[in-house]
Amino acid sequence: MAEPSKIRLSELDFDQLRANFKSYLGTQDEFKNYDTAGSAMSVLLDLLAYNTHLNSYYMNMVANEMFLDTAVNRNSIMSLAKMLGYMPRSRKSAFANVNISVTPTDSPTSITIAKNTKFNTSIEGVSFTFVTDKSYSAVANNDNSAVLVENVKLIQGEPLSFRYTANTVDGSIKYKIPNRGVDTDTISVVLQDSVENNTQTKYTLATDLLSINSTSNVYFVEPDADDTYQVRFGDGVLGRKEKTGNVVILSYNITSGTLGNRAKTFTSVSTVGGYSSASVTTLSASVGGGDVETNDSIRFNAPRHLEVQNRAVTATDYKRIITRDYPQAESVIVYGGEYADPPQYGKVFIGVKPKSGLAVTSSIKNSIQNDILKKYNVGSITTEFVDIDYIYPMLISTVNYDSRLTSKTEATLKQSVLNSIATFSINELQEFSKEMRHSRLSRTIDDTDTSIVGNTLTLNLKKTFIPILNTKLNYTIKFSNSVFHPHTGHAGALTSSEFSILDGQDILRQTCKLDDLDGKIRVYRIVDGEKIIVNDTQGTIDYTTGKIALNSFNPSTFNGSALDIIVKPTLTDVTPLREQLVLISGSNITLTMTDVGSVRAGLISPMAQQQTTLTSAATTTSTY
Repeated sequence: MAEPSKIRLSELDFDQLRANFKSYLGTQDEFKNYDTAGSAMSVLLDLLAYNTHLNSYYMNMVANEMFLDTAVNRNSIMSLAKMLGYMPRSRKSAFANVNISVTPTDSPTSITIAKNTKFNTSIEGVSFTFVTDKSYSAVANNDNSAVLVENVKLIQGEPLSFRYTANTVDGSIKYKIPNRGVDTDTISVVLQDSVENNTQTKYTLATDLLSINSTSNVYFVEPDADDTYQVRFGDGVLGRKEKTGNVVILSYNITSGTLGNRAKTFTSVSTVGGYSSASVTTLSASVGGGDVETNDSIRFNAPRHLEVQNRAVTATDYKRIITRDYPQAESVIVYGGEYADPPQYGKVFIGVKPKSGLAVTSSIKNSIQNDILKKYNVGSITTEFVDIDYIYPMLISTVNYDSRLTSKTEATLKQSVLNSIATFSINELQEFSKEMRHSRLSRTIDDTDTSIVGNTLTLNLKKTFIPILNTKLNYTIKFSNSVFHPHTGHAGALTSSEFSILDGQDILRQTCKLDDLDGKIRVYRIVDGEKIIVNDTQGTIDYTTGKIALNSFNPSTFNGSALDIIVKPTLTDVTPLREQLVLISGSNITLTMTDVGSVRAGLISPMAQQQTTLTSAATTTSTY
């Protein structure tokens, strides 16, 4: 047997293992006369080293798969997440809200649209099937006219079902859903007494163990191999146990995930509910479709789910639950009512930035509130959604570049800079609480191309709102950043887009704007190059907090789709507060490209060029 001192056990590399084995054999009396470099012995050493190296690699991989942080295999990650009580997110079905107008063939008292009634749609030339999520009914008219069934929810996917016959003696039987791409939210479980007895009992998903006893008709969903799932029943203590001979009926939807988003028009596959015709009016395009949770996301969320403990109490709890169950959320902000302005105790305020678009729809808010948060929410806490408050930096930049250092045209280089700014906005800003750092943006512009030698960057801040026309109302606009006001009497920190408004004599004044003077907001217009004040007490501005209050503001018209309020900030860094987001839009960028290569041609400055010209004119010395 090899002595521990003769073989180093810390080596795992193939060549090092082989060298160690060779060295050890050279120290043994039995192999003193053997040539270890010979072909036969060399093959044996290779085989021994390879076997040891393979076993070491295998044991290392096995060890890695035992821990969530290092596991690579999807099945291992799912299994480890299950040990933490975490259910990785499945694919999520896109859904749309529609109104369905049905024309009956006879004189029914009511119209019923059954669950899983199919509708077709096309997204970018690809066909998809949507089905009703439940049964919908409406009272019919006596004259056989069309009946409107309102706010019907259609979910994307193909409904399927699978049956098992229970056998509690055989522990190897699993009630597995054999298909991949299942939306676990659509799983429905029914237990039929037997093949001969059609009496059925509907089971519900177990969500709270504290409310389950031995007679509770509940089921559990667990991840299985290869992104599939299995259904389990109680053990007679936590939930009712199935009996031998019971027929287990599993119903579910196979969905396409994110591919089902953005459907706008729907047509019925056949007559709806057996009636002659049906037309569909889309209330909101399909949204909410999501793909299975990634491995990195599971590694991040599973330990934090253990902290949440199946309840929403802290702001972090709400954020984790929404991020996990609504995959279309790009960023989520949650804060308690004590941090609101003014404070509202007993409330939790939620803001959601979607991956596409600037705001979530009312139907999405209702879905998150009722379908996701309601089962985790503590009864004494009220959740309330807040609209995202966007701050738009208005960038004015001059980019200096040397045309001798690039083959790109000025237009191409300019577009590259714009693309860099857009990427900066996506990567650095489109999450709550992320600040816009002037230095980082300036460096991003410089790093766009090696020919860029520098840039100047100034900015103003813009916010938009839509005032109610011809109605005196108060408006509050919060920039949450200090506004430039260096001394008393300084004017020009605030301006706006144009609007029309009645003056104090009820005369309509066109092309009016807002400005400020020592904390007061005024309405003015320009007449023959002179500023005429229309109203010198339209509101107030707090230069420290950036809070603007417009009092009894009643414009008659305004240019564009919204009214713009623009201020000059004290600092060039922009810091959002609570539900605010900083967003750079291409329409708010003024970019000037300056070619400094022509000035630097020949490495002679304009001053030096002028001096050379004067010297040449004052001498008769020949030049070459």
